[in-house]
Amino acid sequence: MSIIASQFGNDVPDTIENGYFVFTIMPTLHCPYNCKHCYLSLEQRRDKSVMSIETMRSVCRKIDAYWDEVQPSQRVVMVYNYGGEPTSVGPEYFEAYVAMMAEEFPASKGYEVKHVMLTSLLGVDLDVWAPLWLKHSDGYVQTSYDGGMRSTSYVRKWEAKVREAIKRGLRVATISVVNSDLLEQGPAETIELLEDLGVCETGWLPFMLNEQNSVPGKYDRYAPTMEAFNNFMIQMLDHWYALRHRGRMPPSIGEAHFAVDRARRNSASNLCGQTLFLLPDGEFVLPNYKDGYKEYMHSFGNILAEGVSFGDILTSRERRLYMRRQVTRNGNPECQGCDYKNACIQEFAKPNKSDDECFGAKRFVAHAINKNSLDPLLDGPVTLF
Repeated sequence: MSIIASQFGNDVPDTIENGYFVFTIMPTLHCPYNCKHCYLSLEQRRDKSVMSIETMRSVCRKIDAYWDEVQPSQRVVMVYNYGGEPTSVGPEYFEAYVAMMAEEFPASKGYEVKHVMLTSLLGVDLDVWAPLWLKHSDGYVQTSYDGGMRSTSYVRKWEAKVREAIKRGLRVATISVVNSDLLEQGPAETIELLEDLGVCETGWLPFMLNEQNSVPGKYDRYAPTMEAFNNFMIQMLDHWYALRHRGRMPPSIGEAHFAVDRARRNSASNLCGQTLFLLPDGEFVLPNYKDGYKEYMHSFGNILAEGVSFGDILTSRERRLYMRRQVTRNGNPECQGCDYKNACIQEFAKPNKSDDECFGAKRFVAHAINKNSLDPLLDGPVTLF
């Protein structure tokens, strides 16, 4: 057990140092779409460069060398292929890095490796990809759903792909950025639509400001207030409960399960210490915020630089400052004293808007925890992380 893990007894925080790594790989940033909430620039989305398998292998070896040094009690690697559009690099690339990671993260050393991909599903040949996800991802795949914000034509094609994927035996989960079009569609209608498609799990994120959508007509047109986000999520959860009591099985609401789980754990259980994003050029980054709550990717160093180890990335000044910001909840007094800070769903610490509810969706979190205390339908794990 590592030094950090020993401080917390059996309730060990999910951190890289403790042997739990959500390894978010972005081997390419290329994507043919122009989502309103995306933080990638047009130039980045047009860039078709791809991190080679051998380069990724060198990164994996540095991760393994770090864990050999600190000897955590577990070695769990959740490989989350995020992109860009991850299928754009082709199925051969997916199979190649899965095979490579099986070599570099062997079960004989105690590794548990899982692979998850987040894809648009549009343009994806399911004759090719469905068997690969069944083989390497336990039949589980995530896809983006943002309602009519992506156009009616897009949604209809996407719905057809989801139905086809499920017919092929895949378990499909959705990740959604809550936007004005979803609000107009309505929370009850939205969860029932996803239920009808056969979706198994859902995740819901606030619409964040970034360099790409800060122009007139994007953020101000599509981003709801956090008050509206809370209302949407509370109404959706209440309708989810009503459907369950009618004997139906709507898809789980990941943030509700997350809040219930984290509320039972210690104060270090929700500090984003479990993840890093690997960009194609070798930079390890995470979302950070400037000029208030404008999102950008903050670098902790380049793992491909000569002489740089994975431990150097984790203990870099930039990451230490970043993690301190998570521990102090960005210094927000309203967050530091919050009864629900362990269950906060804001992901990465940031300033709250002065004229709105917090980015952690406290009102929804409290509602989910209180509702589950009376009717414990939110107990148990979900795959979303």
